[in-house]
Amino acid sequence: MVWRYATVVFAAAVLATVSVLSVSAIEPRKAEAADTIRTCGGDIALKGEDKRIFHLLNRTRKSNGLKELCVHPALQKAARAHSKDMIRRDYFAHGNVGARLQGYGYPGSTYAENIGEGSGARGRPSAVFERWMKSPIHKSNILDKRFREVGVGVADGNYKGIRGYTMYAVDFGGRR
Repeated sequence: MVWRYATVVFAAAVLATVSVLSVSAIEPRKAEAADTIRTCGGDIALKGEDKRIFHLLNRTRKSNGLKELCVHPALQKAARAHSKDMIRRDYFAHGNVGARLQGYGYPGSTYAENIGEGSGARGRPSAVFERWMKSPIHKSNILDKRFREVGVGVADGNYKGIRGYTMYAVDFGGRR
């Protein structure tokens, strides 16, 4: 009886250890809970790199005396679709931003897009954002006071034979 009890306790301890190790092995962005973000007309869930980029955008805007951006559902869908498409079709380009945003139902007449990419440390949100802030054109999009709405899309996959590559698309919008 004691032997059977000891075996059950040992098996439970092993199972608990394996469970803890497997959970801690999950990449942080996949284990991270989604935050519900105020949108321009409801709420939307952002997690991982999407959430990090969104917070970097608003922190930078706020520190420059600008109003924070809200997430617009149509811009969000367009940005997510574009980053996924770049991974899926193995390219890195803007394409026709205006037509794409209209195709997702965005009603704004003023818009811009930042795209970024990378793998490893170069593909982290902070590294991509830092490159945008060093680029006059990308920085001007981030700090443009006409933009009040945003969509953030991040996709991971294989790009040009490199595994674990990350594509970013940020679509900015403003309505007059």
